[in-house]
Amino acid sequence: MFDQLFASHAKILWFVAAFVSGLALNLTPCVYPMIPVTVAFFSGQASGRIGYAVWLGVCYVFGIAVMYAALGMAAAKTGALLGSWLQQPIVLVGVAVLIVALALSLFGVYELRPPARLLQRLGEAKLGWLGAVGMGLAVGVVAAPCIGPFVLGLLTFVSRLADPVLGFGLFLVMGIGMGLPYLVLGVWANRVSQLPKAGVWMVWIKKALGIVLLGLALYFVRPLVEAGVFRWLMVAGGIGAGVYLGWLEPSRLKGRLLWMRRVVGIACVGAALALVPARSGQAGPSIPWQPYQPAKLADATQQQRPVLIDVYADWCVPCVELDHVTFRHPKVIARLSQFVTLRIDATRDLPPEAEALLNKYDVYGVPTVLVFDAHGQERSDLRVNGFVTPEELLEQLKSLAPSS
Repeated sequence: MFDQLFASHAKILWFVAAFVSGLALNLTPCVYPMIPVTVAFFSGQASGRIGYAVWLGVCYVFGIAVMYAALGMAAAKTGALLGSWLQQPIVLVGVAVLIVALALSLFGVYELRPPARLLQRLGEAKLGWLGAVGMGLAVGVVAAPCIGPFVLGLLTFVSRLADPVLGFGLFLVMGIGMGLPYLVLGVWANRVSQLPKAGVWMVWIKKALGIVLLGLALYFVRPLVEAGVFRWLMVAGGIGAGVYLGWLEPSRLKGRLLWMRRVVGIACVGAALALVPARSGQAGPSIPWQPYQPAKLADATQQQRPVLIDVYADWCVPCVELDHVTFRHPKVIARLSQFVTLRIDATRDLPPEAEALLNKYDVYGVPTVLVFDAHGQERSDLRVNGFVTPEELLEQLKSLAPSS
């Protein structure tokens, strides 16, 4: 159930969460002081020209978004190469401990703040649109003490997706969320005095981000825990997070802010209860995968049957998505009944014969789906890299497995 939540159609929720997180990061003590500094930069150079202020704001948001998007793409690309290494228990535990340590900084166990002199110099910058882009890039440095733990946790998560495009997109959306308020306030610079003052509500925001990191640490130890136990840990953690953020966290919020924390608390508890496993029957049908062996590929060629080889890994989120969504679709199962379906599990060390096949056909990442015709020739035009929907896969396989 939890795998399906993180896979399937949950991608849209990832992007929504990334955008909301970007907005929330503006409320941390390291970033919030940048708002009047940045707005002063816009108003000082725009001199009342609304159009130019908008242009500066766009450049500023561009600088933030591109910087984080590049980090996300690099993390995902690296993860595709190091995913099997990240699956080692000692590494998973080490990463989880690191993320917990980062979360402690958001809970106030230790505190870091940007240098005041750096804030002053940024406020005095006079470099036009290039200066706006540069300031956007610099925000990542200035804000690092507060948002660094969250960003590093997200980078670590993205590295396990093994999908550079998805990693780029998630961080691009997060950067847009983080920079959008500056664009709005840059246009309405005369209203910057109406911003709420820093206070205990910012401490609550930081602790909420800390809760997110603790959940991320739990996600990383998922391969070490039995699925049912992990699900109940998520339920207990979600309920605990909701009760803490909604009622027990000591920040004395009042009025609308108090109602906000109550809503967040109730939402966390509700989401946790949604993970409670229902009493259900048997799992749905799936592809009858056989472990890859050269002899099986040769036998299929002798029988003049097409072959589909799925290169899969437990640590690869798109692989899990492909397995839970596409390969469990009834029409896909029916279509692939005409194939010999083999699987190479790249979760850990590969057997020599599997490694030889991947080298022969230049397979460098997962998920990859190789398709061979009835004569044993690979159809490179039908190769699948990354997640595809059931409809897309069925369309690709028409020439080899026509509908009966």
